[in-house]
Amino acid sequence: MKRISGAMVGIVALAALPTLATAGKLEDSLEARWRGAWVLTVTDIYSDCAGTYTTNNANADLVRSRGHIRFHKGELAQVKAFDLEHSGMELSLTLSEPMLVSYQDGPFTLYKEARCQASLNVEVPRDVIKSKDPGQVEAALQPLLIRFTTDEAAMNSRAWNHREREPYPEDYDLTLAKHAAWKAEQTNTAIQARIDEASVETARITERVNGNTDYLRGFSAGIEAVRSMGLDSCEDFLDHSMGNVVPKPPQLPAALLGPAAAQYQQGFQDGGRLVFGLESMRHLSGCMVEVPQVPEEPAPAPAPPMPRAPRR
Repeated sequence: MKRISGAMVGIVALAALPTLATAGKLEDSLEARWRGAWVLTVTDIYSDCAGTYTTNNANADLVRSRGHIRFHKGELAQVKAFDLEHSGMELSLTLSEPMLVSYQDGPFTLYKEARCQASLNVEVPRDVIKSKDPGQVEAALQPLLIRFTTDEAAMNSRAWNHREREPYPEDYDLTLAKHAAWKAEQTNTAIQARIDEASVETARITERVNGNTDYLRGFSAGIEAVRSMGLDSCEDFLDHSMGNVVPKPPQLPAALLGPAAAQYQQGFQDGGRLVFGLESMRHLSGCMVEVPQVPEEPAPAPAPPMPRAPRR
């Protein structure tokens, strides 16, 4: 096998520079025209409307996607990014009009506006890309998108489908008020459960406190360990529980072996849990939230009177 000299490598590299430069100019030219542009879709596209760009693979005017929501042709979108690749183009589209998406929270069906995005991957023959002709490369987008410089121009086009976000359900304000009251009640129920748990557990701990020297040493160390955690907010006491708040005890002195070590560890756990339980009851009672009033539901419209039977 012949070795390629360093000079030959340099010549090959220099010969490739015009091609790379031309490719860069081609992408820059196309990106300048398409990035930020407004478009109307000529074919259906798909999106999950979940905060990421849903993949849409396009070949000519055929689009394939696993996206769950279908948007019919004439959809208004803006090109947020444009990338030229060896086998085609990728355009990141953000649809102008959001979707109303439902979700469950407990017994309530709630709604939120979701921004819908799609990644349009357009196949282009390699010989077309190698031609370095922006017009030929751009021709692959004609069966898929109509380009405009402004959204107003796009909306004045007869190709726009005039899609608007779905309206919220009737009496949705009442649903939100009921949901807010339910959430407050759920919060207070959870807080009361923590208070009850702390009350029961602290009573059990006080019953098993003993005068063993090793136990008391561990008991004192456990109190200091939990106090040093700096728990002072509602979130702090709700994020921890009686079962997981006490950290692991430090390495025991060599003299503590067998029953002595077991007494120290039990005291450490009891001391930490006791101080956490007492502090929980003191703090959590002030963490209850006010339950908002729910407005009265409008009275249903009276049923129309039944028509009288004609007299005979």
